[in-house]
Amino acid sequence: MKDRLPNFFIVGAPKAGTTSLYYYLKRHPEVFMSSIKEPNFFSYDETIKQNLYHKEKGVSELEDYKKLFAGANGQYKAVGEASVSYLFYPSVPGRIRQMVPDARIIMSLRNPVERAFSHYFMEHKLGYVNVSLEDIVFKRTGHKFAHLWYQQYVELGLYYEQVKRYLETFQPEQVCIFIYDELSENMHDSILRVFDFLNIDKSYMPELEGRYNTYSTPRNKLFHFLYAQKKLRTMARSLIPSRSVEAIKNLFLTRSKGGEKKQEIIEELKRIYKPDIKKLEGLLNKNLSIWYE
Repeated sequence: MKDRLPNFFIVGAPKAGTTSLYYYLKRHPEVFMSSIKEPNFFSYDETIKQNLYHKEKGVSELEDYKKLFAGANGQYKAVGEASVSYLFYPSVPGRIRQMVPDARIIMSLRNPVERAFSHYFMEHKLGYVNVSLEDIVFKRTGHKFAHLWYQQYVELGLYYEQVKRYLETFQPEQVCIFIYDELSENMHDSILRVFDFLNIDKSYMPELEGRYNTYSTPRNKLFHFLYAQKKLRTMARSLIPSRSVEAIKNLFLTRSKGGEKKQEIIEELKRIYKPDIKKLEGLLNKNLSIWYE
């Protein structure tokens, strides 16, 4: 049974390079990744209780979760999944440790201001939010999803408590933490660090040219309307082979830096995040002042 459970987890943060890590690792011959990138098994109860507007189903039953890794057949040194919701919810680290006490934990942290904009731009493109980020950050909207939007775009960037929970639950050697800028700027060395962390062959290096889950916009209004329909995206995902997804996206989407980043939103987010970042600096023994100065 143990062979049918993962032995490592990519836990977040959202919009911090975890999707790229998932696909790079998936290409390694000693790594088996779940067919569903984000099964959200250990956070299922929380996401259902909150009734998140994404309406992602996730995997709730242990046997169904184990089936995601049945293909590993005990033949892979590293078996993993990547659910970014695992970083935010307080009970998740304990649940993982209870079921997989020797688990390896990988997380990537991004400048929370940049992360907030990136997350908002992505979900605006997908049709999940139709209120301005300004109104969400300054709490000027009475929309029924306002508190959930604030959670997703603002609160997910308050990393200190989220990271501390994992460091208190697992041994230091079981947790590998990246800073997104370093990960993005030197992907080769970062991937080697992951390979070393997972104790897999470092002589193999997958293709690292592609960037996954980066911001893009539909090429015209028709494509924007179609792309915002979740049912259509889900149906397309079930019909299109995974190896062809990025090529298909490139036909309908154009890469973009995202929308406008208003200075007043930046300053308010910096005000919110600065005390938390300072505590995170002490926790990680790392200078992160570039995030708030």
